[in-house]
Amino acid sequence: MWTWRRCVGLVAVAAVVGLLAPANVGAQAGVTLRYYYPVGVSGPLNKLMTEMVNDFNASHPGIRVDPVFAGNYVEAMAKAMTAVMGGTPPDVAVLDTPELFSLLDRDAIIPLNDLIAASGGQKWLDDFYPALLMNARANGHIYSIPWQRSTPIFYYNKDLFRKAGLDPNQPPRNWTELVQYAQKLTVRDASGKVTQWGVQIPVVDTSPWIFQGFIMQAGGNFFSTDGKSVNFNSPEAVRALQFILDLQNKHKVHPTGPSSEAFWDQTAQDFIQQKVAMMYLSTGAMTFIRKNATFQWAAAFMPADKQYGAPTGGGSFYIFKRIPASHVTAAWTFIQWMTEPQTAVRWTVGTGYVPIRKSIVELPAFKEYLKIAPSALVASKQLKVAGEQMTIHEVDRVGLILVAAVQAAQTGRLSAQAALDDAQQRSMAILSAFK
Repeated sequence: MWTWRRCVGLVAVAAVVGLLAPANVGAQAGVTLRYYYPVGVSGPLNKLMTEMVNDFNASHPGIRVDPVFAGNYVEAMAKAMTAVMGGTPPDVAVLDTPELFSLLDRDAIIPLNDLIAASGGQKWLDDFYPALLMNARANGHIYSIPWQRSTPIFYYNKDLFRKAGLDPNQPPRNWTELVQYAQKLTVRDASGKVTQWGVQIPVVDTSPWIFQGFIMQAGGNFFSTDGKSVNFNSPEAVRALQFILDLQNKHKVHPTGPSSEAFWDQTAQDFIQQKVAMMYLSTGAMTFIRKNATFQWAAAFMPADKQYGAPTGGGSFYIFKRIPASHVTAAWTFIQWMTEPQTAVRWTVGTGYVPIRKSIVELPAFKEYLKIAPSALVASKQLKVAGEQMTIHEVDRVGLILVAAVQAAQTGRLSAQAALDDAQQRSMAILSAFK
């Protein structure tokens, strides 16, 4: 319904971006938006995103969104930055949330505060889970809106729990219980060879995402909010890494394979094949598990140490600088439409990503989804104890340094303390340029 409030809101948005006429003028002129999205050109995510973009285009005749499927997060970021440096930035993109300072360092994106203020302000923003907005802010501004967001959660095989004499409705609540459960769930044959591991943690792949959760659980604060420093070798971080090493080497309940991207993918396969009884993985893996598991399973919070904790992750919407004002308005219209609860629930149900807004969990479509995936609510509840994924300058370079440190400790080349000391020194040498 068209109301005077709606009209005022659109005019306000137009004023924010420097238009001399109401904000729908750009739409009437036939705006075409380039939209970079991090997914390959085939597969179910591509299909669903294409359907949603087509629905937007059909309902907004003055705007056409052309999606550019840009590969994984790293590839999408690289393509977006190549376009920015070439003077032809995308209008709007979903990019990895920790890239905020990288985007700001390249003067690539605009703040969204005024657009938000003209579209409902704090009341509109309050419906988003606060944990998903942590790494959207810098210098007093909001630069992104959550979209396909995730958090690592704890999956376990209820059938194997029963077989080991464990309560299938009581997953481990803390690190001590995790060790105890994993010992009961690790199975060896007559020769001593492990045929079933108790727990499996893809600690690092191309980023140290899940490891950050362990540091949070130990009570560690491992980076500064201004993005200019890290604290990788704190006692809490060392404790977190040593605990993971002990699962492998002391308790022998965790495989000793390399923590690589292949190991990340292999973890889900090993869980499905019942080679491992418990695992840490993204909530985004839930649809795969639900469709492929032949046994009863459930999900829970990542077990606590001093506290519960998990990093958020995934991608958010950004609007780019140096695009026409009419494109800014159209891009904001697209972001608003995509993140409306009735629209966003389609993405949650179709992909397994966490609901981005509180009101989504009350929608009939989500409640129906819970009937076939009751564990889907776990990630939303865990957001109450979630923390910010590492968001700093040169996050990709520094993240790879931390990955290398964890791998050096896992392979026995360095102790936990020595590996993290080295990571701290190397990372701060990079970040010193931003002091």
